[in-house]
Amino acid sequence: MDYISKIKNFLSEKQLKNLEDIKCIIKQRMNETLYEHSTRTMDFSVMLALKHYQDFFTAKTVTAGKRKKPGSEFFNRVCLSSLLHDYGKILEKDELTEILSRHIKGLSDFEKNFYPCMHGYAAPYLIKRDFGIEDEEIYNAISRHTTGSCRMGIIDRIVYISDKLEEGRNYKNIDYLRELSISNPDMCLLEVYKSNIIYVISKNCILHPDTGRIWNYIFGGYKYVT
Repeated sequence: MDYISKIKNFLSEKQLKNLEDIKCIIKQRMNETLYEHSTRTMDFSVMLALKHYQDFFTAKTVTAGKRKKPGSEFFNRVCLSSLLHDYGKILEKDELTEILSRHIKGLSDFEKNFYPCMHGYAAPYLIKRDFGIEDEEIYNAISRHTTGSCRMGIIDRIVYISDKLEEGRNYKNIDYLRELSISNPDMCLLEVYKSNIIYVISKNCILHPDTGRIWNYIFGGYKYVT
């Protein structure tokens, strides 16, 4: 599956060059396994965006008398968020701990020491520092790709699903989940989140304290979440 080639019509030359430059940089900084996972996640994300959100985000716009490529900002955010979602994994735990303590506000003491999520929390600072990216939607999608959120936007959902279902993944029911991502992305989010909870519990690992609230919200318990 190669959907990246299909998105070129939606990105400007500057966006495409920036994307290729970032790919070259992270290929040098990530190990091969992590890099391949990152690019496959981007590919899956692009597929979902084209399948489910192309019509909504490609309404033609005109800015300052010049026609702007339809949906360029949306698809650029999808690409960057998914490609860089695991960028924080290039650092060791002690380096992540220092970044979270010095540069990331609003985290609980638990989150500052919860290793499975630390790379996601640190990534907004890292991608701003290393690539000059300043975009709240990208920050949110990356920060939320491990635990999810009660306020997940479209890009958040795309990256969360794609991280778990990219073509390199292989676990029970993944083919069903991939098919579901094509037919019903909202139901897919629910099933992927459930699958992730079951996996964490089966490994006798700690769940993030917000997991129950997020699950209830995704399942439809909106009125119970404040």
